[in-house]
Order: sequence, then structure tokens, then C-alpha cells
Amino acid sequence: MLIHVVTLHNQHLYGRQLDEMFRMRHEFYVKQRGWSDLTSSNGRETDEFDNEHAVYLMNLDRHGRILATFRLNPTNTPYLLGDKLPHYLSGEAPRRDDVWDLTRWMVATNARRKGAGEIANAQKYLLCGVMEFAVSRGLTALTCLMDTVFLDRMAAVWPVKKLGEPQRFEDGNGEAIAVEIESGPHILAQTRLRTGVYDPVLFELETQPPTSETEHTKRQTAIEKEMTMSPADLDRVREAASHLVRELKSVGGRNPEDSIKAIDAFTRFLKGTADERAFQNA
Repeated sequence: MLIHVVTLHNQHLYGRQLDEMFRMRHEFYVKQRGWSDLTSSNGRETDEFDNEHAVYLMNLDRHGRILATFRLNPTNTPYLLGDKLPHYLSGEAPRRDDVWDLTRWMVATNARRKGAGEIANAQKYLLCGVMEFAVSRGLTALTCLMDTVFLDRMAAVWPVKKLGEPQRFEDGNGEAIAVEIESGPHILAQTRLRTGVYDPVLFELETQPPTSETEHTKRQTAIEKEMTMSPADLDRVREAASHLVRELKSVGGRNPEDSIKAIDAFTRFLKGTADERAFQNA
């Protein structure tokens, strides 16, 4: 299962998927959620943030149909939370090249979770995909306005910081809260651990080179700043991860308590490694 990165430079290869995505947005947000203030034409929901800066991550099945998708916009350009919905924020809207805004998150009906407390497989791969994307672009955080019913589920996978208090949606259908999600290589490792998706999933066609040497340098600096683990630390993490996988395989489903203990021990190890590097770099 691959997560496709759709950008201005390769969207001509994803015409069918983009049309399907905009129609899914109309079905989910306009018809099901009743968000009548959204712009919809011919059964397709779009807005001013579907622009040249937008990046779409798409989890596609083997026939090229969308299982799950969302949109990302850099916060150093106009974006949904900062420019149209700032009243959900307690402070100033982020305006940084290493922070992007995540919106229009959807999972296809046939790909949703089957039971309470479960994360759908399509969602697990998308969670890993967005963190792989964040690392590839040198991002340190993502902002998101989300329904409060999903907050605990998201916080179980990612470190989440509230950017404001919950408020009713403007159409009165539920509550929303603005959050910031920490991102970086250490969060990608944590996401793999919590979803069980250990192989790379991101797939990007016709990746464009940086437009200038300055942009390239900025990206490299941001990535290096987030790379909190030395090669020796990375070797230790790989060894610990391999040990965890072997232990989980040996336990199987027979003893959930032992599985939880092993995962907790690995999580503490990751946190200790990150804290140690942060102290050394302080």
C-alpha cells in the first residue's frame, strides 16, 4: 500500500484521482456534514486553498481508487486555519516554512475501521505517509482543525498540542478544535511503532529539485535540525526495534499484557534517546 504525493508538478498524472477526491469532499462535507457554506460545483467541493501550493496525500488501492486522503498547505502562504478560521486559535496563527496545515481528511466508506477503538488500515498507512512527507520536507509541526471526537484517537498516535478551546462548528453540527501536531524523524519512528507499518510508504513521481540554492539550504538545515539521533543512536534504535518485532512475534496474540509491556519499553527507550540528544544539543 503506497501513499501518493500529488503536487503542482505531477497532478496531470492524477486527473481521475483528483476528480474523485473533490467529489468525495462534496459527498462527505456538503451532503453528509451539511457544511452549506463550502464552495461546490457539479458535485465537486473546492476552495481557494486548492492552489499551486497545495499537496494532496492519497492512499490508493490497486485499481487507483482513493482509500484515504487529505490536503496540506504551507503556513507561510494563505491557509485555511490561519486565514479563514483564525477564531479557533487562542494566539497568533503560525506563519513558518516548517509548519504546514492539514485539512480535508477523509477515509472512503469501504476503508473505514470495523470496530470501536480500531484504526483502519488505510488510515494507518496515511498516518505514516504524512510523517514521511514531513521528514522529506523538513517540517517540525502540522496544524489541523479537527472534530473533537477524533482528538483522543489522534493523540494516541501523535503528540498533540491544543491551539485553542473547542468551539461549535459554524453550522452547529459538532465541535472543532485547532491543534498542532509535532513532526520529525522521532515522531515517524513512534508512528511506525504505534501503527505497525514499518516499511516506507511514500511515493512521489517527478519530484522537482529545489527552485534555488537558498531553498535547498533551508530544507537541509530544517531536516538536520530535526535529526536528533546520531548514526550510533540510529543503530541502537534499529536494534531495539528488531528486538521488539521478534518479541511481538514470539508472544503473538497469546499474551496482550506482555506485548503492551514490550511496546512501552521500546517507547521509553525512544524517548530516552531523544531526550539525551536534546540535552547534548542544548
